[in-house]
Amino acid sequence: MQKLKKYLRICFVFVCILFFTLAMVDTNEVRYKTNFSQDNIIHHIEKLTENGPRSVLNKDANEKAVQYIASTMDKYGLVNEDSTTKPAYLIQEFETYDERYQKFDLKNVIVHIPANSENKTNQAIMFMAHLDSVPLGEGASDDGVSCAVLMEAVRYYLNEMENGLVLNNDLVFCFVNGEEFNLYGSKAFMKEFVGFNDITERIRFGTNLESRGTSGTLIMFETGKNNYKTIQLFSSVNKNIFSCSIATLVYDTMPNSTDFTSFKEYYQGLNMANISGGENYHTQEDNLENLGMSYLSQQADIVDRLIDKLGNYQLDSLYESDESAIFFTYLNITTVIYNHTMVIILLILAVSILIANILLSIFYAKKNNLKNTCLAILTTIISFIISGVLALGLYYLFQLTAVLFNTIDIHMIGNITYSNNYITIGMALLGLIIAAFASYYGRKFFKIEVRDLNRAQAYIQIFLGIVLSLVVKDASYLFMISGLLLLINELLITIFKDKKLEQYHFDLLITALSMPIIIPVISLAIVALGLTMSYVYLILFTLALFNLGAYLSTYVNLVSFRRLRSQNTTHFEGFLHLTVIPLIIFLVVSMFHLNPGVNLEGKQKISNLPYDDALVLVVNENNEKEYRVYDLNAYQALKKYCKDMIYHDSYYVKEDINIDINFSINSTSQGKSLEVNKLNQNSIVYLTFKNITDATTFEIETNGNVQEFEFNNQEEYEILIHTDSIVTLKSGSAEIEYKELLIDYSPIIPSNYQSEEMLHFNLWMMKNFNLE
Repeated sequence: MQKLKKYLRICFVFVCILFFTLAMVDTNEVRYKTNFSQDNIIHHIEKLTENGPRSVLNKDANEKAVQYIASTMDKYGLVNEDSTTKPAYLIQEFETYDERYQKFDLKNVIVHIPANSENKTNQAIMFMAHLDSVPLGEGASDDGVSCAVLMEAVRYYLNEMENGLVLNNDLVFCFVNGEEFNLYGSKAFMKEFVGFNDITERIRFGTNLESRGTSGTLIMFETGKNNYKTIQLFSSVNKNIFSCSIATLVYDTMPNSTDFTSFKEYYQGLNMANISGGENYHTQEDNLENLGMSYLSQQADIVDRLIDKLGNYQLDSLYESDESAIFFTYLNITTVIYNHTMVIILLILAVSILIANILLSIFYAKKNNLKNTCLAILTTIISFIISGVLALGLYYLFQLTAVLFNTIDIHMIGNITYSNNYITIGMALLGLIIAAFASYYGRKFFKIEVRDLNRAQAYIQIFLGIVLSLVVKDASYLFMISGLLLLINELLITIFKDKKLEQYHFDLLITALSMPIIIPVISLAIVALGLTMSYVYLILFTLALFNLGAYLSTYVNLVSFRRLRSQNTTHFEGFLHLTVIPLIIFLVVSMFHLNPGVNLEGKQKISNLPYDDALVLVVNENNEKEYRVYDLNAYQALKKYCKDMIYHDSYYVKEDINIDINFSINSTSQGKSLEVNKLNQNSIVYLTFKNITDATTFEIETNGNVQEFEFNNQEEYEILIHTDSIVTLKSGSAEIEYKELLIDYSPIIPSNYQSEEMLHFNLWMMKNFNLE
């Protein structure tokens, strides 16, 4: 029997390792086979990106993307007309105005495939992706992949319907424009599009496909209100996409928006995106070379499965629920779903079992007394404090190490967000070591046992589960399920104390089963939010792995080089040797620049250019030249190619370099007016009004259209001009700092520049004007 107990405990330890590994795989890249042709999808991405950024500011490339999608629909046999009897597409032309960017003339491509069943419902399911990119990004991932997947879906399902597939619901594919600036296309579709027999009124389910990086797994991170039936539907078709209600909760609290925002109040639906490869997000590195095939295949697979499921689905049934679901995917095997009523039931059950445990500990099992439990809880809390302090210290220590190895610039400390599997594994190991360290010395100084620590862990987790159930129901599952299982285990141990159930260490099995619930949340939070919250992640790792650490703390002294020579060693030596492993992981990441997300000032400014990986040459009206570096890659490359430059204490470098600039500012001013004549159609003009005196408004006239703007007592006021215009000050006076960005690298590329290096160039022209 003793051997059985021993082997069972060893088995549970290996089960913990296995489930940790599976939980990590659940959030990482795995490529899947799909019914869609991935070669066709890649071809579409190549065509969409071949003309450069498809930004609404890059009118030529944006228009070519629209025309490519339209010509592909022609190739597939769709007609360009407002038809509901045969597959068709329409190009929705619309104009929009924005306070900061003036007027845009844009186009959406809306594709409609009518149902072919005798029992048509006159309802539709919609898939949406945006065809534009950021001004300096090729947009292969954001959102080229999604557009390409939807184009392939059109081809595939047209072919399937020709071969006998019958659908009761119409299919709608929306390729919308202007998402990167203000969701222009999706808003225009919802408010203005009336084609295909008022299709916006007939849509009953919508899916938006997005990208927030260039790799990783696909995540379903947002749904509409009262989503219980929608989550059940998603669970029935999902095979490889991670999702949980805490992801939707976190996203709802963030200031971000996608095209899903435009229709989430009207339809039930899903919003999905990948989030890894964030260092390439909204940069020139969002290209085919960095494209992740895993989420491409996942997008193709989920679109296929959704159409297959929803094509003949009673869509009105999705609106029968008046509550939202608490849910999480578990190892891609299933999605656990329950409602708020179940939260209350679990809450009552948790409180009841907690009270039963406390009473039995006092009156029935004197060994399990409250004093030892309180000391064990104190030990656990101390481990959390150690974890938080250590995480913060290491976050800055290893950034300083990165500075020493020239991996990052010193000014970036505090803004670097490492995001890779090595960091996650290193933090998990560190959390386990801290748990083992605290367990060993807690037992030594407080005279408690591993059993007391296990009981404390059950109380802490159920307490967190109860608090979250009362305050944040969508996140309650993180600790409620594991807390309940640990409490039930404690209850059985107390009741059947003669059986000595604690020797089997079923708490290790519960820890293993809990890992796929909490580990993916931590791992994806590290990727999505960066390591600025490292103290939270390490505390959660310590909490999740505490029981395993408590069990292993007894054997830590075996981990020592002296032990290999059969010499006696202390537990402290074992802890030191174990700690070296995660520290080496962090050190390697710091030294070799393994996938860091570099965002100056902690964020990327979507509309303010330039982006990451940009070296800018600024030329002012006196023909003085200045190089400015906007991220680490450019900084390192500049040092390599321009060794004689003078480096200053900021994100720029300066030197008089003899480069012939063949551009000069065309714009002129006279009196109260500034006539903006751009150097080329894709350049962008920034106007910054300074020293504003007795002036309250100004107007911009573009192609006969006049917009008026107010200074609102601001000391400085900035606006972007993307079309030739006349800017007129209505009263008073102001100085204007004129900056024009030319998206043309050729004049400033060093002759010895190698294209494989990650270095990109932009040219700014600067001049000052006075209006009065």
